Amino acid sequence: MEKNAKTYCFVTNLAFSEEPTVKNRLMPYISQTIEKGHNVILVTTDLKPLDDFDSSFFTHILQPCQSNRPRSFIKRAIFEWVEARKILKSLVDLDVDAIVLTIPSMFLLFNAFILKNQKLFLDVRDLTWEYLPSSKPLQLAAKIFFRVLANMSFKHFRSIVVTNEAEIEYFKRKNIDTLLYFNGITKQQFQDLIAIPVKKQGNFTVSYVGKVGLAQNLETLVLAAEKLKDVNFNIVGYGPECAKLEGIVLTKKLTNVTFYGNVGWTDVVDFYQKSDVLYAQLQDSFSGAMPSKLYQYLNAGRFIIYGGGEQALKKLAGFSHNIIIRPDNIKELIEAIETVRKTCTKELCFKDNITKIHDSYVRENNVDKVLLKWGEI
Repeated sequence: MEKNAKTYCFVTNLAFSEEPTVKNRLMPYISQTIEKGHNVILVTTDLKPLDDFDSSFFTHILQPCQSNRPRSFIKRAIFEWVEARKILKSLVDLDVDAIVLTIPSMFLLFNAFILKNQKLFLDVRDLTWEYLPSSKPLQLAAKIFFRVLANMSFKHFRSIVVTNEAEIEYFKRKNIDTLLYFNGITKQQFQDLIAIPVKKQGNFTVSYVGKVGLAQNLETLVLAAEKLKDVNFNIVGYGPECAKLEGIVLTKKLTNVTFYGNVGWTDVVDFYQKSDVLYAQLQDSFSGAMPSKLYQYLNAGRFIIYGGGEQALKKLAGFSHNIIIRPDNIKELIEAIETVRKTCTKELCFKDNITKIHDSYVRENNVDKVLLKWGEI
């Protein structure tokens, strides 16, 4: 134990077991904080505690909630508001050096005033209220209201950490300084991915790995598969759109699309190894986000096709062996896949991509910089 050991409390109103992207974001925080001799308290809505860390330095507080969150926009907002307040109220008298509230839960941010007597840090994975569509009156009204609440709430935090350059600019326009922690890959993931050999045989395969939700709109991929019957398509992951997509595949009797659900990391690496193309997409309303899976894709030594714009487009422009198309565009996706099939050899060199990932996007290295700054506050 360090002589000046501190205790940090990381808070989310989501469950690691259900939201791997949240777990991937917070685990390096926890591991690096403990490595530096500090103590960590983690608050999540899981049913079972993590057993990855020494209990002498790590405590996992469970705040289980209703497993089936309401699907109605208004009912879900009310549910998450009440849930966030309940979690934060339970931490008012917690004896810690700092509490780190984490977004994507905007309702933790909006209720941060409950912990006004604590030292607060904010970790921003996504500016979720900004993704609400402006085309629907209810969501537009909510977006405007949530913007007001967010602007009122930022003042409660001593430090704000963001995930990409677009978020830095967002806060800069508000005269708020931020720290940057990219949603990259862990040291172990880096080592596992650089060990993937060149694919030399087998059917041409396109794989998607990640959440299967509205933002990704993987119906585009499925409908492209309908036109490319001699290409195998893997959808690895789970989300609210899975049942719909499986129904489309069943109705169209597509035999070249396979759903695998959530799988462990070893299996993810195996899917990368068997793929010729790794695909991802975010619809226009999410263009300010950078899918964390793209960092894995870039490290895996495979060609990337990405449907989307703005932040991810700017990021991918600094790397080679990728094609960027408009989101939800089946024709462009088919053309991109055909281009890769016809023009790209198996022996493409991905060394520059891998070097850039190593130098700038290893999560633990970025977290270390954040912790250094926090230690000075």
